[in-house]
Amino acid sequence: KQWYQRRVRVTEMPHLKSGHEENPNQIKIGHSLPPIILYENCAPPIPVNIRDLFVNARLGILFGLPGAFTPVCSTNHLPSFLKDYDKFKHRGVEVIACVTVNDPYVATAWGYYQNATNKVKVLADVLCEFTKSIGMDTNMYAQLGGMRSKRFAMILENGIVKYLTVEDNPQKTSCTMAGHVLEALDNRYHDSSKDNPFAEWYYHGKGPNLPPFN
Repeated sequence: KQWYQRRVRVTEMPHLKSGHEENPNQIKIGHSLPPIILYENCAPPIPVNIRDLFVNARLGILFGLPGAFTPVCSTNHLPSFLKDYDKFKHRGVEVIACVTVNDPYVATAWGYYQNATNKVKVLADVLCEFTKSIGMDTNMYAQLGGMRSKRFAMILENGIVKYLTVEDNPQKTSCTMAGHVLEALDNRYHDSSKDNPFAEWYYHGKGPNLPPFN
């Protein structure tokens, strides 16, 4: 009973638990990412098809945040994924990417400042096109002068969303931090308990497809 309650809390509840009004266009479990171009680096900016990036990865992490160089994003959110980078790689994560509604120059400078190179791809959604297409756009004109991204995190298998969590307040971090995403991965992929009644659902890079998170 305890294991079942923990599994439900981690893999089902975060993407439903929300104090904000959910956008009817918000991406859902089982959806694939749209084939929209984002930009990495700035000399010159390199176009990245976000769908192709994750379709080619058996397991990937994508998280979005309001903006580069903003306090919470710079001190909590992105650093949590950099700190736990080796833990994600150990669990088979092939791609970790961060989407921010900024121009490529600001996004790249922030990535360098955070020492994210070769760990987390910092991708610029210049016109907020990708963010709007997955229903994660939010009005932050008062704080940041325009439309920005809600704070979210997702786990994808070959480009298909298997886990999604969105913060109630984009100016705070809780369920989208790296530790919570690692917990979801452990409950789904890492068999650390031999007496776990759901052990046959775990995946170690081998074996059949498993039930979806939802």
